[in-house]
Amino acid sequence: MTTESEYIFDPVTKDPAGARKVVLDLFAICANFWRPNEQYSAGEFIRPNRANGFSYECTTAGTSAFREPISWPRVTGVTVTDGSVTWTCRAASTNGLAAVTGPTAASDLTVIDVSAEESTKILATYAIGGTDGEDYDAVFTFTLDGVTRVARQTVRVRKQ
Repeated sequence: MTTESEYIFDPVTKDPAGARKVVLDLFAICANFWRPNEQYSAGEFIRPNRANGFSYECTTAGTSAFREPISWPRVTGVTVTDGSVTWTCRAASTNGLAAVTGPTAASDLTVIDVSAEESTKILATYAIGGTDGEDYDAVFTFTLDGVTRVARQTVRVRKQ
């Protein structure tokens, strides 16, 4: 991935005689990750920088420490103190995630069934077709936190 508003995904290869489903995972830009020396408000959710399957709710407002807690609780309802903030472990769900909305696609290769899934992913299907040996640029436009952003992926068409 590259700039703040444009994200480059690894190329994929598809056979011209078949369709190819892809998942563009944008979790890394959707998650509200823990930050050092940050002011947090009660009710705000974060995710630890090393994913562990949980989110954490700020239940006592304050400023986070210089270093991320060494051990985040992995039992819902259990708390950890971080600087002057108290975090309470919660089921991950969509807590601490901004949602990807309104994905669309543009390409010389037909893209069908473009949608958002699990708040942080774009699902798309490259249709049957394309010229063997050619590469196509697929451009996906989506909204995140009210900002229009772009994701790109090269599709290599090769007989399998």
